[in-house]
Amino acid sequence: MPIVAVFEFPGEDVAKYHKVFEVGGAPILDQPKRLSHICYLTGTGWTVVDVWEDEASFAAFGEVIGPATVQAGLDAKPLVYPLEGTIAADGTRATY
Repeated sequence: MPIVAVFEFPGEDVAKYHKVFEVGGAPILDQPKRLSHICYLTGTGWTVVDVWEDEASFAAFGEVIGPATVQAGLDAKPLVYPLEGTIAADGTRATY
C-alpha cells in the first residue's frame, strides 16, 4: 500500500534542503519507488511531502536519506500515513 511521508522543518533555513541533495548526490534522486516529492515553504520554515509505493521502499530509503540529512544539519523525523487517494495530471483518480 502506498504511503505518504511528511517531514516538517519549522525554524530551519531552506538552504539545508538543498544541502541534502548536494551531500547525498544521485542516490537521493534515483528512487524509482518514490512516486512523488514536493517541498514547500511555510511561514516558519519548510515541509517535504513524499509518496512511496510502500512502507518498505520508504524504509530502505532511510539508509540513503538519513546520513544526508544529518550532514545537512537536519533532524528528520517524518510522520508516515497510508495513502487514501490520488488524482493524476490527466484527471485519473485512484483509491488505495
